[in-house]
Amino acid sequence: MGMALKQDVAMACKAAGMDKPVDLVHLARQTMGDRDLEREVLGLFLSHCDAYLDEFKNAPDALCRKEAAHRIKGAARSLGAWELAELAELAEAPNYSDFKLLETAAYRVSAYIRDLTA
Repeated sequence: MGMALKQDVAMACKAAGMDKPVDLVHLARQTMGDRDLEREVLGLFLSHCDAYLDEFKNAPDALCRKEAAHRIKGAARSLGAWELAELAELAEAPNYSDFKLLETAAYRVSAYIRDLTA
């Protein structure tokens, strides 16, 4: 399934009130159904996401902000965290200013992962 179609499905689920911050089907496909690898990928996201957010928030210039946003986008896409990936893509723009929205989406994904892996 193409990236655009996956995002369309995620948006339709969100509109219907059935959205989850992480597309677990996508994650399973990415990890070929290996549960241990899924846990590892989820754990890596948790261990890196806060650092990426800090890099974005404290970036000395637009290029550093863009690079941090790009890392968030890549990490989110690897999990199927489509909403976060979309916001991170917007945050790559030099004039992006809604850090709180990006941070809230990242925390939502992190909280969901913690619930899954608890």
